This record gives sequence, structure tokens and C-alpha cells, in this order.
Amino acid sequence: MNALIIQGVVDRLRAVALTAGVGVLTGIALLAVHPLSAQNLELNRLIQIAFDNNKGIRSLQIQTQQQKANINTAYTFDKTTVYYGYDENNIAPNDLPLKVWGIEQSFLFPTVYSSQYKVHKAEWKIAQTAYEIAQYKLALDVSLVYEQIVWIQQREKLYQYLDSLYNDFARAGSRKFELGETNYLEKITTEAKARMMHTSLTKVVQGKKAAYEQLAALLQVDDTVVIANSELEELNILSNNTALNLHRDHLENTTALYKSRLNLERNNWLPNINLEYFQGTNSAMRGSMYGFQVGFSFPLLFTGNLSKNKVAKLDWLQWEEQRKNQEAKMNSFFVVKRSELEQKHEAIRYYNESGQRLSDEIIHTAEKSYRNGEIDFFQYIQSLESAANIQLDYLDNLLQYNQAYLKLYYFDYNE
Repeated sequence: MNALIIQGVVDRLRAVALTAGVGVLTGIALLAVHPLSAQNLELNRLIQIAFDNNKGIRSLQIQTQQQKANINTAYTFDKTTVYYGYDENNIAPNDLPLKVWGIEQSFLFPTVYSSQYKVHKAEWKIAQTAYEIAQYKLALDVSLVYEQIVWIQQREKLYQYLDSLYNDFARAGSRKFELGETNYLEKITTEAKARMMHTSLTKVVQGKKAAYEQLAALLQVDDTVVIANSELEELNILSNNTALNLHRDHLENTTALYKSRLNLERNNWLPNINLEYFQGTNSAMRGSMYGFQVGFSFPLLFTGNLSKNKVAKLDWLQWEEQRKNQEAKMNSFFVVKRSELEQKHEAIRYYNESGQRLSDEIIHTAEKSYRNGEIDFFQYIQSLESAANIQLDYLDNLLQYNQAYLKLYYFDYNE
């Protein structure tokens, strides 16, 4: 509705109120809903604040850095043994015992280290995608609360207007009753309507306070945040497959992790390598005697190894079933949200094409009929409520549409 139509509605309602003995009205027009630009700088700023301050996101960021630093721990070797020995049974050719110095090092089979590296790298990739998904989830949560607050603030403006209108009617009704111009039923009805409307307004105010608390919990800043926007808009963001692809990458990275763990357990069957170098001498020798030793360690008692290998394989099989379940949920989520968007968009389209005009016509006809004495006060009030309900239904459908749109945009299929 353009500004001229809105102003016309306000003027007509003001004229009706004056006719009924009501003072000058303050508030918004009943049907004042304006589409805003899809590029919401205020919301973008709030999302950035959440990214910078939310402790949960910062914790995941540190965890990602930790997993990245952990990758090279795959090449951790056992401590090197340096020893000195003296044994009277260890006799040199000059018939004197040798004093032996040596160094010893054990290694896992080389492919074990590369397998461990792949495990740690897969863990880092999972942490990275989990962090990015958490960022999307945080952006979604902030967006949902933002949309709810804007929705509440627009309802609040409408209820403030209706609350003021009904209060003025209640005062006018009491005055008319005192002057004998109306009956007692009309007096108490206007008072009851005024109280009911004030109760509704109070609930809206309380709901706004709770929504701001939710927003504060997401932003986690000391400053009080106030959202200036109070006009709910139909979202029309460019399509984005980034979130969907990110979830798919997360599934693939998890699959890679289970496979690399299974491969690591298989490589653990390979022998360890032991290297030793030593030299011995005594006081009567001019030089030293040298030697080395190469050995392999095999798992002769392999019951535990068999069990670990079996567990790793079952883990991988279990994950494969879970992955298929997640993919089914993703496909179902996409279909359901698209259907929900179409349903809500149809309701929005009806309002834009017919509902808006119908509400305006209800107000215009009710005002004219009430002035001409064709309808009584109760019928007039019912007409106002009908027009208000069309507006409220539209706002509800618009909020639900935006919520479904955001969940699909950020692909929150685990909701």
C-alpha cells in the first residue's frame, strides 16, 4: 500500500473516531506494511557482531586450529635410547671387559605414519566444516530472531494503534452513557474490548523483551542492541548452494575419517623396526669396536589387534548407514521447505492482490455505514477487527515464509 492510501485510511479512521465522540487518534495505519530492500545492512551488522563475540563460535575456531596443529603429531617417534654398559662377560680380544656406548631407536612401519597423518588430517577437515556449519547456524539463529523482533515490533505498532483506538472509544462510550446517548451494554462492551486489547499489547511487549534476550544470548556483547527496523519484508535472497555443499563436504570428510581409521588399524599389523648402533672399548685398546643391530617386532599375540580392526570396520559400516540417513533427511528437508515456501507465498500473494484491498474496503464501508446509521457500534467494531485480522494473518504468513526461506537458505536440515 502506498503512502497516499495509508494516509487516507488514517484520515477516515480519525473522522469516524471524531464522529463517535473520540479524541484525536495517534498511531499507525491499520494496513501499513511496506516492502524493504532485501539487502539488510542492520541484520548483516548483527551477524558480524555474533561472529566476533559468540563464545561458542570462538571455541570451535580454536578447536579447528588445534586439530590443524595436531596433524603433524602423526610423525611422533618413540624416544631415542642412549645407554652405557659394562659387563665383565663382554670380553675384548685383549681379554679385558668392554665399556659399551650405544644408541637405540624404534620406528613404526613407514606406512603407519602416513596412515596416522591421514586420520589427523581428516579430523581437521571435519572440525573445519563443523566450524563453518556452526557459523551458518549462528547466522541463521540471529536472522530468525531478527525477523521475529521485526515482526513483533510491527505487531506492536498495530496493537498500540488499536489500544489507543479502543481506549478512546471506551472513554467516549462512558461519556455517552452518562449523557443517556447509549445503553449500558455498549458501554461495558467498549470497556471490555479496551481491556482485551491492552492485554494483547502487553503480551506483545513481553514477547519482544524475550526475543531481545534471545538476541543478546547470541551476540554476547555488553552493549544494549536495539533494532530500528519495524517493517517486515518478504525475503528474496539470491539462491545459495554453499550451505548445502558444506553439509555434503562434512559427510564426505567424516566418511574419509572412518576409512582412514580402518586403514590405520590394518597398517598396525605391520612390524615395527628397531635400529641399534653401539661401540665398545677399554683402557688397553687404541680404538673402538663397532656394531649395529636391526630388528623387527611382530604381533604374535594379536587378539587385541583383531578386535580393534573389527571395531574400526563396524564403525565405518555404522557410519555408512548414518550417512545414508543424513542424505535422506537432507533430500526430505529440501522438498518440505520448498513446499512450505510455496504455501506461504500463496497466502502472501493473496494479501498483495486481494487481502490488502479487501481490508481497506472493509474499513471504508464500515465507516460509511456507521456514519449513516446502517450498522451499530458492535458491527463497526467487528469490521475493524476483521480488517486487523487480515493484517495480522498476513504478518504471520510473512514471518513463517521468511523463517522457512532462511532455514532453506542456510540449509538447517537438522532443525
